[in-house]
Amino acid sequence: MQKLATPFGRNLNPDKWVFIVGCYNSGTTLLSTILGNHPDIAVLPYEGVVLTDGLPRPESFGWNRMWCKCQKEMVPAANGRGERIARRIRRQWSFLFGDRPVLLEKSIANTARTPFLNRHFRPAYFIYMIRNGYAAAEGIRNRAKPRKWGRDEFGEKYPIELCAEQWAVSDRVMAADAKQLDRLMTVSYESFTENPAKAMQKITGFLEIAPMAEEMLTRSWRIHGYDSPIKDMNAESIARLSPEEMDRIEAVAGDVLEKYGYI
Repeated sequence: MQKLATPFGRNLNPDKWVFIVGCYNSGTTLLSTILGNHPDIAVLPYEGVVLTDGLPRPESFGWNRMWCKCQKEMVPAANGRGERIARRIRRQWSFLFGDRPVLLEKSIANTARTPFLNRHFRPAYFIYMIRNGYAAAEGIRNRAKPRKWGRDEFGEKYPIELCAEQWAVSDRVMAADAKQLDRLMTVSYESFTENPAKAMQKITGFLEIAPMAEEMLTRSWRIHGYDSPIKDMNAESIARLSPEEMDRIEAVAGDVLEKYGYI
């Protein structure tokens, strides 16, 4: 369907492109949902990777919520055709993007290809969300379904150290690619949930748009099927980890945990 619809789409040309990136289970959906209520911002109804054939997704390679195991495949094979691929993506997205000056897209796999997006979606603004690695790893294990995607060797759940690897690789890739990005802001999940008004003021300032209405930051939001106000869920996630599992997380992600003071 995407291939057939491409010729009928528009080559989107907004004032700004905004890409929210980060590891799975790091608050990116929450931030995307909130920003999607800004009068200047339009968002897609789903992650953009499922609405185009121009951006690879890890599930196509059997890796649900685990792009670190097919990292090379996540970057579009441009071979000099990067702008052509980007134009195809924009046309396929155009059917579902609203007509607003700022277009926001949140696909976690985009974390692996920010230089491509920076080059072909201009002007591009990147918001990178980082969350406590123990909580993020636990969240990946809880939500991923490896067997559904053909990874029977893991059973129903990934091992916690593999989830920690995905978290650590996400940050290492962002750190390596940051110098290639024109506009990048890092937001911690912890600072965002502790003081949403202050964090959102910084975010809208970075995006050069009007501040969010204050009532938006005190209401409940429906995220992954649950209604909740903005709050830090780290304690609940970490409480589900055993001391031995925390040791296994540290064995593969200790350097990144230390970098952010999570350990």
